[in-house]
Amino acid sequence: MSKKLKKKNKTSVKEIFSLANENAPTYYVEAYKMLATNIEFIAVAQDCKNIMVTSSVPDEGKTNCAINLALALAGYGKKVCLVDCDLRKPSLHRLKRHSEGLTHVLKGEVSLEDAIFQYEDTKLFMLLGGVIPPNPTELLASKKMERVVSALAESFDFVIYDTPPCLGISDVAVLGRYMDAAILVCKHDDTDKRLASRAKFNLDSAGVNVIGAILSEYKAESDVQSHYSYYYSYGGYYYGKDDD
Repeated sequence: MSKKLKKKNKTSVKEIFSLANENAPTYYVEAYKMLATNIEFIAVAQDCKNIMVTSSVPDEGKTNCAINLALALAGYGKKVCLVDCDLRKPSLHRLKRHSEGLTHVLKGEVSLEDAIFQYEDTKLFMLLGGVIPPNPTELLASKKMERVVSALAESFDFVIYDTPPCLGISDVAVLGRYMDAAILVCKHDDTDKRLASRAKFNLDSAGVNVIGAILSEYKAESDVQSHYSYYYSYGGYYYGKDDD
């Protein structure tokens, strides 16, 4: 059963990422265009460049939302960097392989410039997570991470950070101190309202500016839709690298 989930996970991420092409369902593309437009308006009013996308718990679609928001903003001509800050279980490397990532930068093994790469001929750039470290929270809380966030903000119009879920681990609260804004992803007909409320409370308590929420996998009855799901497997309450 777990093998099937892993295979579907990898395929699903690839399919969702390709929704920017001409085969993408119109309703899906338009939804993210609207989201990108709203983010642009908020950015003008609140001067926010560094935006993290999180959820209360795993399997709510936060990574898909981060990917497509970044693509939609890049599609509007914005220079965008998508950063994998889920150092416990990074996933953006499934979209495009690159030898260096954020952990390599934070450890001083490679420069930030060498770790960032452009995705095809778009205005989207990516910074993958890199190797999984034994001390993700400490790395994210380091002065080096603060300098990385500052440098990215100077080089890009928007920097979208895909972070871990915010309940149960402190990574998101640590990252929140560097962020201009956060978006909380909730899964339609699935997310527990109490957990979503607790996630919002935790973000507020950490001083994170929550500018809105995304309802993922919503299907309007009038639409003829295909079901796009992002499978992200976890064992029990453990959040981290697969045992295999």
